[in-house]
Amino acid sequence: MIARFSLLLLALLLTACPKRAEVETLYFLNWADYIPEELVRKFERETGAKVVLDTFESPEAMLAKLKAGADREFSLVVAPDYYVLQMAREGLVAPLDKGRLRNLANLDPFFQDPPYDPGLQHSVPYLWGTTGLAYREDLVRGPVDSYAVLFDPKAQVGPFLLLDEMRETIGAALRYLGYSVNATDPEALEKAKELLIAAKARSVGFAGGLEALNRIMAGDAAASLAYSGDLLQARQEDARLRYVIPKEGGTIWTDALVVLKRGPSQDLAYRFIDFLLRPENAAELAAYTRYATPVAQAIPLLPEEMRQDPAVFPPEEVRARLEYLKDLGPEIALYDRVWTEVKAR
Repeated sequence: MIARFSLLLLALLLTACPKRAEVETLYFLNWADYIPEELVRKFERETGAKVVLDTFESPEAMLAKLKAGADREFSLVVAPDYYVLQMAREGLVAPLDKGRLRNLANLDPFFQDPPYDPGLQHSVPYLWGTTGLAYREDLVRGPVDSYAVLFDPKAQVGPFLLLDEMRETIGAALRYLGYSVNATDPEALEKAKELLIAAKARSVGFAGGLEALNRIMAGDAAASLAYSGDLLQARQEDARLRYVIPKEGGTIWTDALVVLKRGPSQDLAYRFIDFLLRPENAAELAAYTRYATPVAQAIPLLPEEMRQDPAVFPPEEVRARLEYLKDLGPEIALYDRVWTEVKAR
């Protein structure tokens, strides 16, 4: 009888005890190794929330994942600038509620009205950089200042890789031919296709950004298209690496934070964006990734060698030769066709 009473009392006490509140969770989809773990932990300590990070290796893989249903699983995504309007058209991205972002004014004015998302209607800049040529100075035989090192057999400086990214690689061929990286003229794209097919035959293959740099460091290749921050990170391991914007020009890009329309914990997503817009946090993010920050007040907080490095912050005369990759709408099918034919040959 006493034992039965004790069990009943224990059950009543357990029922009366308040349940522990579930920890709010932010599900964040980002490029690999694109945010310092300590910055994530700092946000968790400040908010009591938990951040679950997943990664992708290519924009195409990210978009395919979201369209397959993962847009209901993630709260926040880092997307390439030229994907922002496409994702909005396809109903994946929620309109940006700027009233929930107290630190939005910390952005450099250049990034408050970008061509890929006028007025920041759907996104907030995360980091920015350029795409140019990476090479190992002890492996090249001749100057590296032009896309000719990829596309002209007479100017080839050594074995080279082609970047396994459709818009950047087709864009490089177009710039070498004197066209915009956003050209949609079928004749221009046909010329770019033939140029890429010929380059592919002389190359040592395709590689993603990090893989290309690893292969250059290993001596498998001498040069490749590369993203500025990837090169600057790798240069900390191998001082022989160099980076240059070709004389024909190149691309400037911004990776952007977007809140998914059907994602969970949207309020937490906004809190995380606002957290990243604080100068000290933006500086920590930039110093870790070696990419430039769009938060103006964060720049004085960066290491001096980073502030003074033209590979991080190109001078104005270099920036004048850079283009954003634009959202091409239905005409992206022209690029898909070129890329498919290049990869198949």
